[in-house]
Amino acid sequence: MRTLVVLTVLLAATSAHAGWIDSITAQISSLFQSYEEAPYTVTATYAGYEERVYPARKWVCTEKTAHREDDDMQSNMFWYLFRYISGNNNKQEKIEMTIPVSTEYTQGTATNTYEMCFYIGQEHQDDPATPTEQKVTIQDRPEITVLTRTVGGYMDDDEDWLEEASRLADIINANGETVSLSHMYWVGYDAPFKFWNRRNEIWFVKN
Repeated sequence: MRTLVVLTVLLAATSAHAGWIDSITAQISSLFQSYEEAPYTVTATYAGYEERVYPARKWVCTEKTAHREDDDMQSNMFWYLFRYISGNNNKQEKIEMTIPVSTEYTQGTATNTYEMCFYIGQEHQDDPATPTEQKVTIQDRPEITVLTRTVGGYMDDDEDWLEEASRLADIINANGETVSLSHMYWVGYDAPFKFWNRRNEIWFVKN
């Protein structure tokens, strides 16, 4: 998502997009503040990872099927969701950014499916604005139990996420549990220009 910085600079140079730039500036500024985070409960702690339960909540999502080599796939999905919280909805409502940004990864034979979602903050949970773009939907995500750990640094592409998934799977398997490397969530918490103390997580759904 480093492309977020580049796109912001390019848009700022175009006066024709003044209203859109104001919206982006406000949202980017909020990236330096604390976000509302999707609630969860840690239900167990093991050597090297933990178990969490995320209650049922609404998330705003967009989905794409693509080859792993496709460029800027996650960036494109991010912008669909960013436009939604910037006012591309039936209420023309600006919605505060939240964390995390999750991408559900499902491996296919020739292509993979990616569904990126923003958590919808508690203020909007009961009656979230309807997206005006067909590629964006409101999802009622059921309660899920995940096995995860937090790692730092940048996750720039599929390979980075899958390498971390493999490392975490080895730790989990050594503890007697099994997880699938063909289905997981890739979860990020930070703006692309936060350089230290970054937070990234693989979520394996516990059956």
